[in-house]
Amino acid sequence: MANVGSKGVVRYEETFVADNIGTSGADGLAWVNSSDGGDTAFARAVAAARGLHVAGALAATQNNLVEFCGDLTQFYGQNGFCAVEVMLQLDVVTPVAINFGFNDDSLDAGNTLPIELSGTTWTTTATTAIMLVYDTDATNDEWHCMWVDDDSDASDAIADLRLKGAAPVASKWMHLRVEMQDRGAGKGVRVTFTVKQDGKTFEKVFDTTVDRDAALCWYLGVEARTASPSAVNAYVKLPAWEQSIAD
Repeated sequence: MANVGSKGVVRYEETFVADNIGTSGADGLAWVNSSDGGDTAFARAVAAARGLHVAGALAATQNNLVEFCGDLTQFYGQNGFCAVEVMLQLDVVTPVAINFGFNDDSLDAGNTLPIELSGTTWTTTATTAIMLVYDTDATNDEWHCMWVDDDSDASDAIADLRLKGAAPVASKWMHLRVEMQDRGAGKGVRVTFTVKQDGKTFEKVFDTTVDRDAALCWYLGVEARTASPSAVNAYVKLPAWEQSIAD
């Protein structure tokens, strides 16, 4: 792991040289995980094709959820600039749902994903969140951008929130990144959503309604879809975050 300061921004990039993952916050832990019955919680692993990484698995059970998160709600838009990112790979990309980005709770253990998409209808359980969302229950099995502020969902048209053509590919790495920037008092944060996969980059920028003083954390969740899904293996490399040094 490394911390690098550059022009007032601190970057933390996790290599998992040390085992610092647990089920709840404690001394020496930077990451927390949760899983449902039959799942395999995210933990350090080694494989020839992936090197040192973190691996988790969903059982073939509808609505099972595995989560991997930062242990603290440490990000505030009013700091000026914050970003979270991850390299993610799934051996099966259907039928699953994925959330990645900023969440108001470090773990939603035992619950559904903070943000879900069925057809063109959003269902949110987070009070505040900013997420890249992939859901095979959606009309279009592609990445979408979404946010919630004080239990109020984004009202943008689904076509505007969709990253057209950005669909995960089984057994290939995806680089996911969500950035937020402060726009000043009384204004929601500006958010940049980026997906890089299969040699292509997809990006959208929104002026959101998310309050600049909301406390948020690094969040990844993967949930099973349909009545009899395949088991799903999920792999994580180099989760990272960036944050301005507040005045």
